[in-house]
Amino acid sequence: MYLRDFIPLVNLLGLYFQIRDDYINLKSEDYAKNKSFAEDLTEGKFSFPIIYAIRAQPDDHRLLNILKQRTEDQALKKHAIDFMENVGAFQYTRGILEQMNTQIREQIVQFGGNEQLVQLMDFLEQSKS
Repeated sequence: MYLRDFIPLVNLLGLYFQIRDDYINLKSEDYAKNKSFAEDLTEGKFSFPIIYAIRAQPDDHRLLNILKQRTEDQALKKHAIDFMENVGAFQYTRGILEQMNTQIREQIVQFGGNEQLVQLMDFLEQSKS
């Protein structure tokens, strides 16, 4: 009996979901309407785009200071998002998600295909914007 190791695929899917959630939390208008605007900033979370932005401008402490405040202030959160946009955090995150999407789809093909997983990836790719 041949056993397939699905762990790399499952790990990649889990990481993709997390990074996608981090991105949507900060960029999706639908997410903001249904949950709250930039909730990760309010919770002081070091999400994927936030970490990228901090590392992109290590001498600029604005984003770290906003995270420490755990602010509900919409204008301050908008300022943080604009900062992240300006340092390329969202562009970088989208690029990583595209790479991971390709890797996931390649692994699905290597395992002989799975239409439900492909449809899930199609849905996730379309709904991240």
